[in-house]
Amino acid sequence: MRRITITMAVALLVTASIAVPAMAGPPEGPVHIALGDSIAAGSVANNNEVTAYVPRLNRWLRSVDCVADGPSACPHLELHNYAVGGAQSSDLIADQLPAAVAEILARAGDSDPGNDVAYVTLTIGGNDLFEPVLAACAGGVGPDCVNTIQSIFAGYQGNLGQILGTLRAVAPNAEIAIMTYANPLASCDLAALAPLADVVLEGGDGLPGGLNDIIRGVAGAVGGVTVVETYGLLELNDFVGGTDCLHPDDSGHRKIARAFLEAMT
Repeated sequence: MRRITITMAVALLVTASIAVPAMAGPPEGPVHIALGDSIAAGSVANNNEVTAYVPRLNRWLRSVDCVADGPSACPHLELHNYAVGGAQSSDLIADQLPAAVAEILARAGDSDPGNDVAYVTLTIGGNDLFEPVLAACAGGVGPDCVNTIQSIFAGYQGNLGQILGTLRAVAPNAEIAIMTYANPLASCDLAALAPLADVVLEGGDGLPGGLNDIIRGVAGAVGGVTVVETYGLLELNDFVGGTDCLHPDDSGHRKIARAFLEAMT
């Protein structure tokens, strides 16, 4: 009797394993790729996977039609964030851009039209300038300061053109959006240099244009790139402040995410 019971049990298990299909994983959806520096990486946010601007924006984008002429929203929109704290534009070209391009091409070349990259968002350029400009311009906007800024601007403009041009070429149907920078210095220990930061970002006082003007100009030259304006958007309490002269806090990240969403939709 024991033998019969064991034999029957084995048969039932085998039958069940054949009859019941394996549970399917979550649907693979379109992708939101994020690139950039510590702001895009969510550094100093309370939770860089929840309250930072990139994951917050990704959640909001799930309620939007993210495929051209698509019939519905994108509840399964994935997020792949390649941003790295401290990254300069040259670092993005060397490290983040190849990974992003490889993913874009792999998804575009497979048999699933629903898993392509739908969005690429960027925050890059602040680290190209911050430390060199502080060193050269702490005493005021003199000739050495202006020459330093213009030299950095020239390199950044070329790098940004390569970044945006490459992304637009490999992802012709994706929404590409890049933000301008807000001025955080008035909120921190370097508040006395806040007017200098305004000049670096928006031009004036011997500079015909600023970092944000380069972002706007390169995006326009490449074409099909959305510029998300954050300069002047954040208030003092939207930055970490104190010894941190770079990063938005959670309220700042929320405002940045909202600016991206409104510009992209």
